[in-house]
Amino acid sequence: MRVAYDLRYATDHFPGIGTHAFALASELLARGHLGEITFLWNPRAHNTRFDLGPLRSAPGSRWLEIDVPAMSTSTAHRMGHVLTRLAPDLYLSPFWLRPEGMRVPCVLTLHDVIPLALHDGASVARRWAYGWAMLRAAGAAAVLTSSRFSRDEILRLTRIRADRLHVVPLGVLPAGERMRRPANAPDGPFALTVGANRAHKGLDTLAAVWREFDGAERLELVGAGANAPERFSLVDAAREVRGIRALGQVAPEELEWLYRNATLVLVPSRYEGFGLPLLEAATRGTPVIASDIPALRETGEGVARFVAATDASEWARAIRDLAGDALARDRMRAAGFARAAEYNYANCAERVEALVSQLLPLAPDAPP
Repeated sequence: MRVAYDLRYATDHFPGIGTHAFALASELLARGHLGEITFLWNPRAHNTRFDLGPLRSAPGSRWLEIDVPAMSTSTAHRMGHVLTRLAPDLYLSPFWLRPEGMRVPCVLTLHDVIPLALHDGASVARRWAYGWAMLRAAGAAAVLTSSRFSRDEILRLTRIRADRLHVVPLGVLPAGERMRRPANAPDGPFALTVGANRAHKGLDTLAAVWREFDGAERLELVGAGANAPERFSLVDAAREVRGIRALGQVAPEELEWLYRNATLVLVPSRYEGFGLPLLEAATRGTPVIASDIPALRETGEGVARFVAATDASEWARAIRDLAGDALARDRMRAAGFARAAEYNYANCAERVEALVSQLLPLAPDAPP
């Protein structure tokens, strides 16, 4: 069995997808059930988060550097040529872009369909391009998604067939051994929210909460995640609202410190396909308040405290109550540890291996 694994997404540009790409690759290689794995890597990609050395040098690994960006107008076409020359038995990608002209089974990963479900500030041209990519993804031998909610949304909004769509929950990496206090971290207690400033992340709701607090609460709000300048961000809010601190994108060791030292983790998203920060917080024993939306309920039922996504007053009450209730936080901490233990990369890799073993005897993908 010769599997081509697209590792080009394990970069700084893809925070959550990059973590999944690297963690799944590492687990599959360590288990050794897929035979030889050829890892496809773009040496021009920017990666400061992952040590790729073990993947590159491990037995059963083959390393192929290709000068093809992970996302561009020519990526699908150029990747088709690469894979035609390589001729693997199967192509496995932690992303949704299907290479053109493939004649071997193709397994893609689609965590959500936000560009189709929400406009989220995307241009008409970008939404059209994504819709076209989804039409092409329907020709894959299999598409993996991380929750039952996402599966239902994909079936509702794309032409991907139900028999080709498989729910494979993500794993959550264990707490890191190394951590470092960010330079601008608060000295006192704080609530943490993690994620880029995309419209569906609900950062405006948290800004409204801290505007309501008006400095009366000892709890600061800390935001960690990339900030696109053309969108509302906590950087903007911090200029006019007391108690908000926006750190931008932080190093893994700094994020580890923030998760472990936060009083609460807040997940105010209006739409998600999975909700990884909820489980990352639970893994570290940090209590979570989250929006009451289907994907977060599916992931964190019995672990997080849920409130209406856009109700700033309800968020304010929940934050005040939980920040002041140490016994409740202790109960949530224990429940979080138990729930997070169910989401690991051994389980994720085992499901992927089972699917791959079913697909290899099948005929090649449908023509593009």
